[in-house]
Amino acid sequence: MPIFEYSCRRCEHRFEKVQKSQDAAEVICPHCGSDDVKKELSSFATGSGGGASSHSCAPGGG
Repeated sequence: MPIFEYSCRRCEHRFEKVQKSQDAAEVICPHCGSDDVKKELSSFATGSGGGASSHSCAPGGG
């Protein structure tokens, strides 16, 4: 299932939710309980603009 990013219009809390697309109408802010939430454009969906990277995640930088 995809991960969706949301922001609450009431308390401005940002959160992620793993859900089916058809369940999007059932989103409630885990911080304040409001159902006035907005789906955000995730960084994964927009891409990073780069191609393959040669950076290492290994400790010490390699």
